[in-house]
Amino acid sequence: MSTKMTDGTDAPQEKEHAVRLLNSSPDDIFAAADFKEILSPMVEPEDVADHQIIEALLQELGLLSSRITTNHKLAVLMSSFLLQSIRLEGRRDRTGSPMVLGFPHSKGYWSRRSSVGYKVATAFRRALLAKGWVTWAKKATINLHDGSGNCNGYLVADFVPGKTDGVSFQTTDLIYAVSTSALESKLISNNEDARMRSLWDFWRQHPLTYGNTKMFTASRKFNNLELNRGGRIYGPWTTMKPEERLKCTIDGKPVAEVDVSGMNLTLLASISGEIPFKTRFKDAYACDWEDRGQVKAIINETIGAGTIKHYRIGNLAKGAGLSQEQFTHIRKTAIAPKFKCLKILKKGKMDSLTLAFHESEIMLRVAERLTTPIYILHDCLICQQQEALEVGKELQFEYIRYCQEQGWTPLAPAFSIERLGKNKYYASGYKTQVSNIT
Repeated sequence: MSTKMTDGTDAPQEKEHAVRLLNSSPDDIFAAADFKEILSPMVEPEDVADHQIIEALLQELGLLSSRITTNHKLAVLMSSFLLQSIRLEGRRDRTGSPMVLGFPHSKGYWSRRSSVGYKVATAFRRALLAKGWVTWAKKATINLHDGSGNCNGYLVADFVPGKTDGVSFQTTDLIYAVSTSALESKLISNNEDARMRSLWDFWRQHPLTYGNTKMFTASRKFNNLELNRGGRIYGPWTTMKPEERLKCTIDGKPVAEVDVSGMNLTLLASISGEIPFKTRFKDAYACDWEDRGQVKAIINETIGAGTIKHYRIGNLAKGAGLSQEQFTHIRKTAIAPKFKCLKILKKGKMDSLTLAFHESEIMLRVAERLTTPIYILHDCLICQQQEALEVGKELQFEYIRYCQEQGWTPLAPAFSIERLGKNKYYASGYKTQVSNIT
């Protein structure tokens, strides 16, 4: 099936390669790890009847407490565990992979992310083991934040996903609205917390709904105490398979995803003033090399390394089918001459985490400014299908305004619109000479 650009030409084609920017956030590390799901406080029972079912399951595990607050935390863990078990079951049915759930043993992991707490999480894990709901399967490989190696893998029993029958979930507000990997405990940031909780209040009225789960809370995760590195927003929809996420609804209406083409590359162009694009451009990665996926892999790998002096092939480029010789050739003959903006990369100063902050600020401002419900997925916005094109234009508008605020060269990024069962729609980006946007 051929997809079309807005001007009627064929869309850029790329091979099926894994070209994920792995170090854009601590949580992205697991994209390359053994665990497809890491137990995380995400959801809780939706209503009284659902709470009763979950409490019965906690009673079965011998976990019910005399403390209401403790039972609430346990209900969040049980609900999240069951939801992630369903995801693992679906992946097993598709690929044959075992239902192995990552379970962090780190006190810091539980302390910085939510009010569930390390002691409750540990008691929950031990009860699951004692009753045979999980069995230990994989030794610790890597911690979500510091690589110390304390996230073990547990094989979920076949009967567990069936425990969700008749239960509806909603996202929990026990998660912290903001967090940082630079602290082992809760982050105090009144301004950032207020911004996220304001979105929660709005999203709660217009939840992103998938099957029996309503989603309206998410956490903004930074990588330093100054809160200017990282800052991406993570909700239950973040780790959903794309084809499943497109089955979601907002206010009963189908959704679309408005996805920026090459956000990091476009940001580097604006920041550096080295613009590799023509007046109008359809694809941020277009250059004198036919295989777009290989170009994308090398550029994202370079940005991930945080230096233009990235000469040694890494996992992204290998995943795109490249050898060291091909990597060197494409980098030297096609990428270096075209994308001079990559020269400003500097690890710890101008790298993927710096760009993630600017990306998240732009996307957050779009969601805050517009009166329509918009959910943030890194460099993508999820909205109702009928509003997708207008949301894309507003995203371009906000990007330009942000560039002007920062003193950068203003551009309008190219974007695509993806809807379930329909051709992808591509909208061109463009240079702009606009000097003032209010």
